[in-house]
Amino acid sequence: MARQQSRAYKLQLSEDGIHLFLRCHCRLCHLVGDLLPYGTTLFIAVDLLQTCDDQDLATEVSDPALDGLGGRKIRHVGTSPILSHLIEGICGTLAHSGAEHPIPQVWKLFLAALAHMQVIEDREIVRSFRNMPGKTGRPPHRSA
Repeated sequence: MARQQSRAYKLQLSEDGIHLFLRCHCRLCHLVGDLLPYGTTLFIAVDLLQTCDDQDLATEVSDPALDGLGGRKIRHVGTSPILSHLIEGICGTLAHSGAEHPIPQVWKLFLAALAHMQVIEDREIVRSFRNMPGKTGRPPHRSA
């Protein structure tokens, strides 16, 4: 059986959420000097979020501003199936910390990741991109 190369992930966005995603995507494309799939942006955003310490992670996912980013506009973004492991790790960290109960829905975690990505330094975004698994000649990413 062939290994699955990509998977579609569901985003539930408002107009503001779509604009946030596009800002993050354009920034990433500019930083690496290439046209990238939307799924790369989602993957990088989640990768950056999962590197937060427990307290910062809890703060990011409980930000009330996230409510304004979610909405009825459903978009599916294809990226690596590895993203689900990053999400599981984030949920595990939140559950272990006890700071966030109940664990937010996955679409809200995606919004938290995008909101977090917009304030991250350029060099951290580029580092995450360079370590992204599946890139030719690059080793799989490992959490710090």
